[in-house]
Amino acid sequence: MLEQCDENRISETRFRWMVFLAVSLVCGAAYVNTLEGDWVWDDASSVLLHRHVQDPGQFFQLFREDQHAFGRGQGNFYRPLVAASFMSDYFFSGGSRPDADSGLKAPDVSPLLFHLTNMLLHLAAALLFWRLLHGLGSPRPVQLLAPLIYVAHPLHTEAVAYISGRADMMSAAALFAALCFVHLSFRPGKAVFGLVAAAVCFVLGLLSKESSLIYPVLLAVLLPAMMEKTSRDEHPDRPSRFQILLPALVAAAILAVYLLLRSTLLRFAEGAASIPAPLPQRLYETMQALGLYLKLLFVPVHLHMERVLDTESSWYAVLGTGFLVALVLAIIWSWRTGNKRITAGFSWFLVSWLPVSGIFPLNAPMAEHWMYVPMAGFWWALIEVVFALFRAPLARRVIYVVLVGLVLLFAGMTARRNLDWRDNVTLFRSTLERNPNSARVHFNLAVTYEDLEHNYAGARRHYERYLELQARRRAQLPGQAFALDEEVEARLSLGEVLMGLQEYREAVGVFAPLVQLADMEAWKSAAAFAALKTAESMLALGEISQSNAYFDRAIRLDPQLMNTIENILSGAPFIAGY
Repeated sequence: MLEQCDENRISETRFRWMVFLAVSLVCGAAYVNTLEGDWVWDDASSVLLHRHVQDPGQFFQLFREDQHAFGRGQGNFYRPLVAASFMSDYFFSGGSRPDADSGLKAPDVSPLLFHLTNMLLHLAAALLFWRLLHGLGSPRPVQLLAPLIYVAHPLHTEAVAYISGRADMMSAAALFAALCFVHLSFRPGKAVFGLVAAAVCFVLGLLSKESSLIYPVLLAVLLPAMMEKTSRDEHPDRPSRFQILLPALVAAAILAVYLLLRSTLLRFAEGAASIPAPLPQRLYETMQALGLYLKLLFVPVHLHMERVLDTESSWYAVLGTGFLVALVLAIIWSWRTGNKRITAGFSWFLVSWLPVSGIFPLNAPMAEHWMYVPMAGFWWALIEVVFALFRAPLARRVIYVVLVGLVLLFAGMTARRNLDWRDNVTLFRSTLERNPNSARVHFNLAVTYEDLEHNYAGARRHYERYLELQARRRAQLPGQAFALDEEVEARLSLGEVLMGLQEYREAVGVFAPLVQLADMEAWKSAAAFAALKTAESMLALGEISQSNAYFDRAIRLDPQLMNTIENILSGAPFIAGY
């Protein structure tokens, strides 16, 4: 069948249906088991606690706030279209509107439709990727195999299997569609429609994820390939130079407006206070991360969300440097030999990788889902190179078998990786197997054990590990800023867990030092809670006088605790004064 595609024995209509069915089937086979997945990680702040997402009357408010407006602290993620898609899924899932008394209680709503939407968005991105390759005149095997590898690749699980990861699919789909419309605008009679549609898609991409701002650069690297294809088409009216440049000028104007708004009216938080690493260290880690990305493109194993580079071999930096040199040489070679598509594909990878490379300070050294857009260019160009170099029928048969086998292998690996995303406990435990020193995953697993599983022994273990790791990091990086609020919350939660385990003496040892936070106005409520819990623990130990003193301290710090204390003491009437 693939050989027939290569030799154009199949009609164009049949070939399009073949691509559509093949990509759809592989996508479905790889991701159907995500439909059984639960809410994980940031899904709580994205949907379950987001009162505006749950209320259709707040639709326009989504365009004026941080995506995690109801999450922990104030972020600076402007992704209103993603939030609007959550609103739609929530509504059609039968989710109830929030009421004034619901507080932070999560609604009981099924995640099924959310996972289905993610899968369909991933399919849409893959099909739009095919449409772009088709428009640029790639050989039929490339048109089929590149989207198949793209849709099946396990690196995408971090975006597709994770409800809150859908920003990657929405952004990519919008960018791919915009590029398709730009190419369409060069055809006679389609200039205005293509230009307007491309501009709209770019705006939709920016409203989905900040990384969409690379679109003007992607357009620039694809324009030579677009013009090469246009010049081969038998149209009497060729686009003028102004018509060719106009989509880029419109994109630049849209980007300028977006950046202005994001730096003023739509700026929700300042940048992180952490001190960036020196430039030489960042360059080294950039090459190290690139080497790891190269490995993961071909051997996507041991996947997880908490990647660090200090435990990785320095040989990855050598590999990454060699990969970068090879990419540059491939771009030069393809340009000189006149294959603009190969130039475009490898350039696509470079320009979409650069913003997340680590050269510019980021919140993580690398992330698997950051490859969602770059990967498309890489596999496109690589398969173009293979089919350009090997033209003999026997060689191509071998290539077909290898690449189809790779698609099936990747689809199976993807389905297996999805199982790690089925619930919080499984995801966090899987992540800690790969990175046992991730403080935030220990914290998240402790919270899950405490609040959802009621596994107090497990919660205690991971709260203590989290605090140990934070203390170690503070000693190693004395000039860095750390999340004091999370540490305080972890200590308060650890104390409550110890009380749940009836280890009251240990609970006092955790709570009592936190009472000293009363010296800082911002922490008075936490200090009052710590004093209250210290008093409760001492009461359970029979240390009445000390318990009274801490009850007194709690009331002085927060008089509203009086009713709570009266309720606690209602079972101990022998205590005087309350």
